[in-house]
Amino acid sequence: MKGNLLRLVAATIIVSVTPPSWQALADNAWPNDPERTHLRPELQWDWGHTYSGVAIDSQPLNTLLASMLNSYRFTLPVVQLERGISYRGASSRLRHVVGRMLNGHNVHVGVVGGSISWGHGATKRGEKDWFSHFSKWLIDAFPRSNITARNGCVPGVPSSYMILCLEQSLNYEDVELVFVEFNLNDGIAETIVNPQVQGMERLIRRILALPKRPAVVLLQTPSHGMAAYPVDHPKHAPGMEHKLFYTTLEDVEGAVAQYYDVQMLSLRTALYRLAVFKQVEGFLWEQTFWDIHPGDQGHRIMADLAVYLIQQTALGMLLRPFGPEDEEAFMEPLPDPMYPNNRPPDTPMCIMYDTFKPMMVESQGWDFLDEGTPGKPKVGFVATTPGSRMVIRLNTDRSQTGQLPQSRVAIWVQHLKSYEHMGVAEFRCISGCQCEPHQEDAHIAQRVSQLYVFRMDVTQSAACDVEVEVLPATTSGEHKFKVAGVVIEEGADKNYLSTVYRQGNGEFGMSEHNGNRAQLVRTREGLTGDIRRLLRAVRGWYRR
Repeated sequence: MKGNLLRLVAATIIVSVTPPSWQALADNAWPNDPERTHLRPELQWDWGHTYSGVAIDSQPLNTLLASMLNSYRFTLPVVQLERGISYRGASSRLRHVVGRMLNGHNVHVGVVGGSISWGHGATKRGEKDWFSHFSKWLIDAFPRSNITARNGCVPGVPSSYMILCLEQSLNYEDVELVFVEFNLNDGIAETIVNPQVQGMERLIRRILALPKRPAVVLLQTPSHGMAAYPVDHPKHAPGMEHKLFYTTLEDVEGAVAQYYDVQMLSLRTALYRLAVFKQVEGFLWEQTFWDIHPGDQGHRIMADLAVYLIQQTALGMLLRPFGPEDEEAFMEPLPDPMYPNNRPPDTPMCIMYDTFKPMMVESQGWDFLDEGTPGKPKVGFVATTPGSRMVIRLNTDRSQTGQLPQSRVAIWVQHLKSYEHMGVAEFRCISGCQCEPHQEDAHIAQRVSQLYVFRMDVTQSAACDVEVEVLPATTSGEHKFKVAGVVIEEGADKNYLSTVYRQGNGEFGMSEHNGNRAQLVRTREGLTGDIRRLLRAVRGWYRR
């Protein structure tokens, strides 16, 4: 009985993560074998006695920063580490947060990005992906500081999605250091002025404007086809395109990095000399990349870049302590956008979980409930009887973003659909804004229960009141309806979700944001959101 229960629980909660494979024609050239991208301990090195001859107030640097300098072994040669820092700048915000870690303050660190930083390509997510390598080192390197490192990445989405739902991926009130990795997912463009880089600017502005004035580090990865061989090369994988060094958005995004003085790391530049020019064993494309995602060796090299940046910043703090000029730069307000009128809204756009609860201004028959499990909340307003009504108040004003006053803004309503118990509700604008009424049937034939979205186009208003009423009609025989949140688009010309839901509705499939998959969080006590820890907890509960 015990074994059957555990197998049932495991089958229910385990999510298998398998990195995407090469196209079938490429299998013979680059077989998908994890051994191909395994770590290379024989290439690793550390600082050793490098800094023993350098002292501050008669104390050797390798003693002052022993926990930081002696707790990590690099794979990249030091020259390539330096090449991989595409832009360092004044680093005022980064120096500020490194100083806080050196002084033992509590610090929140995060990463937003796509499947690479989520952990695809690594054989063991939570252990061998680059952010796990980095966050484990960071916690050891600053023993006086309580560091919380959160992986808020969502596979398969571009930066334009994260502009909307940033708050769902970061501890936005507390975060002080954010890595951003979207270069692969954002694709490439033929022009300097392009929507991808404009979107990246808006995302950077959103992060820089968070309460703790976080430092931002762009971590750029090779674009599709760059970590591959040309057609005339004996290692060319049939069916795979090959891109040249310059075929990437990262150089244009370098202007954004310099404009805002945010640091930028380049995996492309760090590896290219070794993989292409010198063809050094252990650094070849097929030894560092699983497919378009780095393998274990590639993830470790990405961590090298992040660790090296923090180490060099800390060394710089000893040689030139954080001073009044740094403080002035740290406190500066954001400049006007580099691209004219390229501002994101200054109000929340992806309103879910506890942030959705205050949006309700009137209610009759609705309750705010959590129908999930520990670690995987599934909250929202729930009603079960016809005639139940509530009013949610939303800010759809987009005047500061350069939108025409008469243009409408898309609202994507997140709601539960299921094969049982569900009913029909009508959504209508009743005050402050206008829209076409919308009826939604939450009953589906497929035997699943999951979040969906539908679209409503509303006029702009700082207080747009939308009424939701459960109707007597039903196709299931019951009347339950659950509203889990809303996503309010940036504006009529910045409507990312419209490219995903071309029919105006569909499953809200971002598992890290819909409650289906926990985000990984690491502290000094260990890793949370890890399926293995959840299984151990279940086993412990069952034994009791």
